[in-house]
Amino acid sequence: MCNKPGNPNRVVLPTNVTPSHYTLTITPNLKEYTFRGYVEINVTIHEATKTIQINTKELTLLWGRVEIDGNTHEAVETTFDEHRETTTFTFESELPKGPALLAIYYDGILNDKMAGFYRSTYKDAEGNTKVMGVTQFEATEARRAFPCWDEPSAKATFSIKLVVPFELEALSNMPIEQITQVEPEEKTVHFALTPVMSTYLVAWAVGDFEYVESTTTKLETPITCRVYTLPGLKEQGRFAVEITPKILEYFTEIFGIAYPLPKLDQIAVPDFDMGAMENWGLVTYRTVALLFDEKTSDLRFKEQVASTVAHELAHQWFGNLVTMEWWDHLWLNEGFATWVGTLAVDHLFPEWDTWPKFIVDDMQRGIGLDSLRSSHPIEVPVNDPHEIHQIFDSISYSKGASVIRMLSNWLTVDVFLAGIRRYLKKHTYKNATTNDLWAALSEESKIDVGEFMNTWTRIIGLPVLNVTEADGVVSVEQHRYLSTNDVKPEDDETIWWVPLGVHPKPASITDPNQTLKTRSLQFEVPEGPYLFNKDYSGVFRTNYPPSAISRIGKAILEGSDLVSLSDRAGLVADISSLSKSGHTATKNFLDLVQYYKNEETFVVWELLAQRVGEVTAVFADNERIHQGMLHFQRNLIDDMVKKLGWEFPEGEDYLTSRLRNVILRTAGRAGHEGTVAEAKRRFAIFVSDPHQDSILHPSIRQTAFEIVLRNGGEEELRQVTKYLSSAPKQDQQVVALLALGHVQQPELVAQVHTLALSESVRPQDILYVLNGLASNPKARVPTWEFVKSHWTLFTDRYKSSMSLLGMCVKFPLSQVSDAGLVKDVTEFFADKDTKDFQRALDQAIEGLNVNASWVAREQESLSEWLSAHKY
Repeated sequence: MCNKPGNPNRVVLPTNVTPSHYTLTITPNLKEYTFRGYVEINVTIHEATKTIQINTKELTLLWGRVEIDGNTHEAVETTFDEHRETTTFTFESELPKGPALLAIYYDGILNDKMAGFYRSTYKDAEGNTKVMGVTQFEATEARRAFPCWDEPSAKATFSIKLVVPFELEALSNMPIEQITQVEPEEKTVHFALTPVMSTYLVAWAVGDFEYVESTTTKLETPITCRVYTLPGLKEQGRFAVEITPKILEYFTEIFGIAYPLPKLDQIAVPDFDMGAMENWGLVTYRTVALLFDEKTSDLRFKEQVASTVAHELAHQWFGNLVTMEWWDHLWLNEGFATWVGTLAVDHLFPEWDTWPKFIVDDMQRGIGLDSLRSSHPIEVPVNDPHEIHQIFDSISYSKGASVIRMLSNWLTVDVFLAGIRRYLKKHTYKNATTNDLWAALSEESKIDVGEFMNTWTRIIGLPVLNVTEADGVVSVEQHRYLSTNDVKPEDDETIWWVPLGVHPKPASITDPNQTLKTRSLQFEVPEGPYLFNKDYSGVFRTNYPPSAISRIGKAILEGSDLVSLSDRAGLVADISSLSKSGHTATKNFLDLVQYYKNEETFVVWELLAQRVGEVTAVFADNERIHQGMLHFQRNLIDDMVKKLGWEFPEGEDYLTSRLRNVILRTAGRAGHEGTVAEAKRRFAIFVSDPHQDSILHPSIRQTAFEIVLRNGGEEELRQVTKYLSSAPKQDQQVVALLALGHVQQPELVAQVHTLALSESVRPQDILYVLNGLASNPKARVPTWEFVKSHWTLFTDRYKSSMSLLGMCVKFPLSQVSDAGLVKDVTEFFADKDTKDFQRALDQAIEGLNVNASWVAREQESLSEWLSAHKY
């Protein structure tokens, strides 16, 4: 290994030998779970050497040799470094400078870890277990499938051949060039030469597949788009295959560069770690992120499919055509794809309130994580490959997308996209850094974008604007925002450039962009209500004085146009978060909520339900507060329950249908009597008569399951488990898995734990079960004990995962407020190797401390508020 110039700590391969082309032949054995590989790598030797070092992992190298000018040089020694995941070939004499061919013959394992070239299992229509093979190479898992220079900047072209049984399909990044017969029962599928690309984007799949197809109609060169599925599922790919050409056409228009490959395949994989992977020309997905059935799927999965497909297709340009130079710049891939994917979904479905939903989901995920000390900058130094997967998190994706949205609004979207076109054109088929993006945007806008953005991407954290009113003057002062509210002087040295977004705009603020570049600023108090962060485009919290909140609240109550949908959602997000951190009182948040009694939008209600539910959940150990908050929720939701009911009228708009589930779920969790009774009635019909499954619409099925499990016992658990085992579609199974965690009796919680590790639940899907258990006060601590007692199993199962192991730690502890558990968690991991999930562990512990401090600080005043309001 060597150290990268400019970063002496970065662990990378030596640069004395570099690849330009791979000719790769893979022969999988789906019965023995192995594969054989042969790779010829065209390399350039830049300086004479006796050794060549490449990346390998879990491969058995049978031999390696180098050919130079017709002469063969056999490796006299082959050594493997397990920690660094490298193999070094040593040759008897020096290999001279110039072109060479490195050839390696090897065996590999078709593993079940959802990494490298791995196997995924499923049942066919007759109930027989079948196996498909598929790849997942990001971040550093290509080395599990073939020896390579497994770094994003080591780009090369690839000629791939797959030797597979005649009856199976074989797919890869490029179209099939030819098929030749090898053995009577085997064929060799030759794929066309790829463009120059990084190893983590190489992909192939082998199995029994079928597909639906569409074609672009507005591009100069039509692109064939296919969605591949397992047998019998192809019609569920119809929605994805219909939107794919439209997204490709939209991105071609705004990026100014045509999609560079001749085809685009997307495939649903039963076992898949992440949501999806943007392999160039062969995008792989979790089944629930690609397939959707208009008749049987919960409507939320339609949005998930649209946003995931748009995100992955954005990568075909931003990540694949132009690739980050190193993993420090991961956010360039993920933050941009999240932002522009949202832009595409809003373009296709303007009626979905996509940007307000972005504020509720992505922005809050990013800001929430960034308010912890254990967060990290968007641009985070990554030195060792073991660190890479820990930054595939809400900072790289959600905060990254949020600062891009802020920047695009600051520059205007048109100028921003013009800068993106400049960036893509300059770096096509190359690697780039964050500074390259800033340079392109600066050239286009004639503004020093780096000066504005460097604090947002290179420094941890975000600001809170503390707003006060006195003597007719509004004073605003920026400080670092921490959920622990214990900012020290050394934490608070950054001055962010903050686009204030004051509305109506005060006359005394002359900068048209209203950019705060100093610690503080003052302006005259407006006559009526005023807002900071109009339309919530800035990445910061606003801590208003009570007088300002009162005026905004009255404007909300009156339906004033001053306060947009995004503003209403943003205000709930800010004040609830600030009450949790102690910047304001929780009773002030509950006072604010009462101004929303006329609210009827899905986006705002989803956030209201979540944030009020969080108060109820975190304070659950205080029975007085818990019961009072449940009463508060029932009162809050009652009118909407009566208005929306349980039926889904023909032709109802999408957002109203989504809203109904939010309302019924909130009512059910709060113990709303009428809702609980109706859920029980409908559930009884649903499980007793298969012909009446419409009694529980797919979009409220999970809610009904939750309610009957919360208010039932062993029989209800048996029925939901039966549904899980018989549901033919993975999104239906997800609905059941999310509900299971809501059982109340200790023995039933234990049964759910056992089920979570059984063959009934795919390894990737345990997160759905943990998610339900985490939202159940009766199950949280037992679930943490369950994770501890099975830790060896968890580490073995998820050690190759990009994020699952860390989530198994974070989820059970996310709403616990017992400070005593901090010591327990710390002691449990004291003698364990935590390098692969250290960030997640730190965040879990810090979150525990935040919750504990919140309860200790607020329980007396919150109890008094509930009593004063007769809850």
